[in-house]
Amino acid sequence: MKDLDLKFAKHLLLTVFVLGFGAFTAQVSAQNARVFQIQVPFDFVVMGRTYPAASYKIGRLSQADPDTLVLNSSAGKTLVIIRTQRLNSGAPTDFSTLSFSRYGETNYLEAIRASGDSYESRLPSVRSHRRLRSIAQAKRVSIRIK
Repeated sequence: MKDLDLKFAKHLLLTVFVLGFGAFTAQVSAQNARVFQIQVPFDFVVMGRTYPAASYKIGRLSQADPDTLVLNSSAGKTLVIIRTQRLNSGAPTDFSTLSFSRYGETNYLEAIRASGDSYESRLPSVRSHRRLRSIAQAKRVSIRIK
């Protein structure tokens, strides 16, 4: 019975969050140019989990916390919340970029940079990614949109 209550609570929390995120997305899209949509043409890994190739909308969870980003697939099937670290990258750019490290056929999302930002948001690496970095050379892959 306790497991059933816990599952119900998790589903209820997720439903409330997803509905709230939909409202957030509509509000931020109207107010903030730093929400952007980008097509990722390959599967990729974030925080140890693989996500499918798709079109993703990327933005901040809230204006008060620019280090927490949300990736939402255009089909609405994938929602990823990522805590990042901002690193100064010089002058603001006029394009948005996703940067990946590729090891073999596996792509790890490493950084996100929104048009107009003078910094990139770096993702934390998980143990398996750190181990790969220590034994193999990664190929850098970037996707940009204007």
